[in-house]
Amino acid sequence: MKTQRKAGFTIVELMVVVTTIGILALLGMPGIRMARERTEATATANDVRVFTEAVEFYSTAEGGYPDFMTYTNMPGDIGDYLPPVWKNGSHSWFYVNSASYTYVYLYNLNFTAEQAVRLDSILDDGNIATGDVRVAYNGSGLIYLFRYIPPTTPDAENA
Repeated sequence: MKTQRKAGFTIVELMVVVTTIGILALLGMPGIRMARERTEATATANDVRVFTEAVEFYSTAEGGYPDFMTYTNMPGDIGDYLPPVWKNGSHSWFYVNSASYTYVYLYNLNFTAEQAVRLDSILDDGNIATGDVRVAYNGSGLIYLFRYIPPTTPDAENA
């Protein structure tokens, strides 16, 4: 008499398939995470670029940077040009304009160091310690410098 085997998978075959799928998923996770971080850094860099261009356009048209600006109180020429992420509080930022410097400080970005370097390489020189984009105190955020006039010393003037 011939025995018939039922169609189906054995428990060992199912365990091999599930284990293989699990290993492949684990191998793909770092790539997915890195792609997400790169996307966040690129999107933020684009937002910063739009903001800085609006401020630079205003500066060129008006002959100087705005004295004061918040997300609820900004000159119309700048506010009309900006997307909602800058005007509705999606980005945490504040703007400073003094005699020595003008900058915007972005905080609560929750960026990794790699994301900060990527953002800087998109906007500036790729070094978060130099150029127009700098890392803020204790890595708490990023600063985009519009204008910085280093203090002069009497020795520097005589040289």
